[in-house]
Amino acid sequence: MMNRVHDVHFKNNVLLKILSGFYTVSLGVHLLTGGSLADLSIPASVALGSVLVLLGLYRRYPVVSMLLMISSPYLYLLSLMATDLNLLNFILLGFALLLSLIYLDIRLVTLSGLLYLLTAMYWSRVLYGAEMVAGSERSDLLYVVIFDLFVIAFSWVLINLVQGRWGKSERGLTSINHILENIDITTWVYDLASSRLSLSPGITRLTGLPADTFTDFHALLELVEPADLPLVQLSQKEMIIDRKEVLLECRLRRINGDICWVQLRGTPQLNEQGHLVHLEGVLIDITESKEREEHMEYLAYHDDLTGLPNRAYFHMRLKRYRSEGAINMALMFIDLDNFKDVNDTYGHHIGDRLLQELADRLSRQIRESDLICRLGGDEFLILLTNSDEKHASTVAQRINASLAVPFHCNHHRLQATASIGIYYSPDGCEELDQMINLADEAMYEAKRSGRNQYAVNQSPSPT
Repeated sequence: MMNRVHDVHFKNNVLLKILSGFYTVSLGVHLLTGGSLADLSIPASVALGSVLVLLGLYRRYPVVSMLLMISSPYLYLLSLMATDLNLLNFILLGFALLLSLIYLDIRLVTLSGLLYLLTAMYWSRVLYGAEMVAGSERSDLLYVVIFDLFVIAFSWVLINLVQGRWGKSERGLTSINHILENIDITTWVYDLASSRLSLSPGITRLTGLPADTFTDFHALLELVEPADLPLVQLSQKEMIIDRKEVLLECRLRRINGDICWVQLRGTPQLNEQGHLVHLEGVLIDITESKEREEHMEYLAYHDDLTGLPNRAYFHMRLKRYRSEGAINMALMFIDLDNFKDVNDTYGHHIGDRLLQELADRLSRQIRESDLICRLGGDEFLILLTNSDEKHASTVAQRINASLAVPFHCNHHRLQATASIGIYYSPDGCEELDQMINLADEAMYEAKRSGRNQYAVNQSPSPT
């Protein structure tokens, strides 16, 4: 409803300007054909014009203004005809009829057509007299009627054609807006002349703040995570100074404290002279896709059951330690004793629960700088950094002591022990597979010695 009112206001203002030109042309025609200002009804013209101008300026009563503007050309021409029966004045009536097309409303065109016909009948009677019996006089009026009907019919076809096209465009625009709303997209424009930033309402869904909060880039930059701020500022420089398109991902802090990921696209816009006038682009909420990406990465490097790192992550971290110059590393290979009996007696779901509890206990026995992973089944690896054989033996003893406390898994009281093999590498230069094999040999030595023990592989690393 509000859009309709604004549309009428806009068209009223346009028509007011056209009518001003129409009256000026009509007055010129009147003077050129021998008329004088004395022939005009100056007070009536000024009063009518003032009313139209005031209604247009103060945006009051748009429908009344619209009807007055449709009717005013006929009232004006009737006042001219009362003193000057000039054919040119009547010709101007056709222009007045066509003016009603600006509203694209067949009812207004029909009203204007009726006023045109009544004015023509009045003009004909005044010009030819009351009898109007001559065939020429009747044919003149018939031409007017035919022209009137033709304009109305033409207007009806034109209005339906235009409204049909607009309807399709609006449906397409509605569909696009619906898509944009669903993907949480925010459009933005930064005007360099005024240093003003304009954002679409999507920024409210993204940050929880109204769009008018962000009057410049500083307000938006305040929401950027500090770690990502240099990247965003660099992108600003590339757009403004280097005039490059940018595409980056960064994090924003919402008003409720949550962190969201956004993709920022920006494009510098130049005028015909090649001068930079404004920047524009979009902000797209990619939080869900980023979370899926992080989850997939997590699954690629972690064990589903225990949440511990897997062998791939273990290998990656070992390479990083070596690149940082780490030495004196000890690798522990841990294997539960008789784990198959737990699965056979209580079922695999109890066995899985035991592995989860075991992973938690093992994690509590090492330092933050150390690394633990589930190798597979009931086998675990622990990498001790800045360690030696004595420290590794102490950790193994601490692990066996922690396992001596019974596990409680789904109301079952379970006892578990582990055999632990240790391989110490003074220079940490062996490949992971080689270190695992050497620690595995020590673990089997512990099992052969009666289980629930640890053993250290004294084999020297190959040269």
